[in-house]
Amino acid sequence: MTEKIMFVDENDQPIGAGDRREAWTGGMHVRIVRAILRDENGRILSQRRSALKPSYPNRWSDSVSGHVDEGETYDVAMAREMKEEINLETDLRFIGKFESMDIQGEYTIREFNAIYEGTIDSNTQLDLEPTEVTEVKWFEINELKSLIANGPEVFTPGFREAIRRYY
Repeated sequence: MTEKIMFVDENDQPIGAGDRREAWTGGMHVRIVRAILRDENGRILSQRRSALKPSYPNRWSDSVSGHVDEGETYDVAMAREMKEEINLETDLRFIGKFESMDIQGEYTIREFNAIYEGTIDSNTQLDLEPTEVTEVKWFEINELKSLIANGPEVFTPGFREAIRRYY
């Protein structure tokens, strides 16, 4: 069974639910959560998305990210995604939200992106869900900004924008 994600209007107010392809085909707004995890040295953990992902496969992205499902709040979705993708529970704080739009072939991806930040020890053992995450890597912030500037296509648009806005 395909999960139903929350559809929202241009003011981020719920208007229904459906699958992601329906949202993308219709250019509907959806809600996304993104966690930026930092280590004791301030480095940022990035994940490479699985080749199986329907959007932005094999691209580097936030430490954790995902859609807000029908009936969830941003906070509940963030905790669920952390557990699903890297099997981690940690304290996070909300740092901001922005709207984004991207065209991918015949799809128009419109998102409200809620950004969370947390700190974990760089030696924390993560249990990656292979259908979601291929690998993770710690990046110095200046290194990450340079890589994004020189090769933006290897990063997801939402991750690039989160780094630009908050780091």
